[in-house]
Amino acid sequence: MERGEPLARILTTDRREVAVVGAVRIAASRDRLVARYRSIDNLKRSAIVLDAGVFSHEPRVSDLDRLAFEDRGLDLRDCKPGECQVRLAPEDIARFHREVDWNKPDWRTRSAAVWREVLAGHAAAYQRGGRTGLPVYANKAESLSVASELELLLANYAFLADYSPGLHAYLRSLGPDGPEGTDRVLYWTKEDFGVRPIIRISHQIIQSAARSNDPVIVASNQVYADHYLDAAVTVTLALNAADDDGRSFYMISVNRARTRSLTGFLRTMIRSTVQNRSRDMMQKILAATKLALEAEQRR
Repeated sequence: MERGEPLARILTTDRREVAVVGAVRIAASRDRLVARYRSIDNLKRSAIVLDAGVFSHEPRVSDLDRLAFEDRGLDLRDCKPGECQVRLAPEDIARFHREVDWNKPDWRTRSAAVWREVLAGHAAAYQRGGRTGLPVYANKAESLSVASELELLLANYAFLADYSPGLHAYLRSLGPDGPEGTDRVLYWTKEDFGVRPIIRISHQIIQSAARSNDPVIVASNQVYADHYLDAAVTVTLALNAADDDGRSFYMISVNRARTRSLTGFLRTMIRSTVQNRSRDMMQKILAATKLALEAEQRR
């Protein structure tokens, strides 16, 4: 890492969790990292993000006009509580069957319209209630509370209290009002996860440094995902390098996600593949960030 090479390691977890930590030293100002995170358009330059958009202060359906859906996600005629190919709440499943006539030729258009309304509804519920607005998935026989899964993830981020007690406390509630000095944004992404694209809603919180030696912290919480991930949290720290008078910093990221899709004897190999892919992607993100910020710094 001291040579400027990005490092990423898989952390030991239970079978329901995938966790990766990574770090890289970057010869640039931390302000450039903050600017990079503030611009959601930068996500579209990522190797895995197919599209992205920001929700309005009061999320509305039109915020999702550009989002394109796959046929697999649109065709929910056989979806029912306890057996569904996407993660939905029971009331959302009922809504698709109530509002989409699967026998009409325009079922794709109508299903896409309902999807946008459902996603905007999840964003609005979270904007109003924070963790209390997170969905309960009914795609499997046993329902799953995203808030409960998030609680398990956040238990592993206790180290954050050493850097920012206020931000650490805020992550326990994720309400509409964050700590003083933070920027918050709610956004959607469509991402390439290898087997099929995934649609996600995420909440990003940026805490800039009030003083030169304070850390810059970026935390991201997954509000919703239609496939694979039940809950996910990423925390990134930018810490000034003590030997360089603020001209370089360490970028350290911890990414944890929980999923029911990787349990069972036959999925052991798949889990290993997901872990390795997550580690490799972390390393690529660190390398790309370093390359971009150092190039900007030299201009």
